[in-house]
Amino acid sequence: MQFLSDLAITQKQAIVFGLLTLPVTFWVIWTDLVSMKIKNEAVLAMLAIFVVVGFFLLPFGDYAWRYVHFVVVLVVCFVLSATIGMGAGDAKYIAAVAPFVALSDVGEIALLYAIWSVVLLIGMFIARRSNALRRSKPDWIWFADDRKGYVPFGLALAPTVSSYFLFGALAP
Repeated sequence: MQFLSDLAITQKQAIVFGLLTLPVTFWVIWTDLVSMKIKNEAVLAMLAIFVVVGFFLLPFGDYAWRYVHFVVVLVVCFVLSATIGMGAGDAKYIAAVAPFVALSDVGEIALLYAIWSVVLLIGMFIARRSNALRRSKPDWIWFADDRKGYVPFGLALAPTVSSYFLFGALAP
C-alpha cells in the first residue's frame, strides 16, 4: 500500500512505540474478547508509554502538541459514548492512543481502523455461527443472546494502532 509508506511517524518512533505497546495491544484484545471491557489499566498503560517515551522520541513542540490530540479526542469520544453508545472503554482507549498519531496520519489510521473493523465484523459473524466455538467459550460475554447487537471494537482498535506502528517501522 503506497500511501502507508509516507507516514509522519519516524521508523525509530514506530519501532519503539510498537514494541512497548504490543503487550498492551494483546491485553486489550483479550479483555475485550472475553468480557467486552477495555480495562482502565490498559488505557493508562498506553498513555504512560506515550508520556514517558514520547518525551524522548518526539521533538518537544510535537510532543506537547500531541496532548491536544488527547483532549480533543477524549471530548469527542465521550460525546459519542453519551449519544450513540460508543463503549466508554473504547472512548478512553482511542483518546489514550491519539497522542501517538501525527495529525497528518489521521487518514491512514482511519483507513486501517476501517479495514480492521471489517475483519472483526466478518470474524464475529462467523464465530457467532460456530456452535463448537460457542460451546468451548461459553463465558465470552459477546456470545450471549442479549449481546448480539454489541461489538467488542477493541478487537479492531488495538490492532489498528499496532498496524500503524508496523507500517511506520517498515517505511523506507
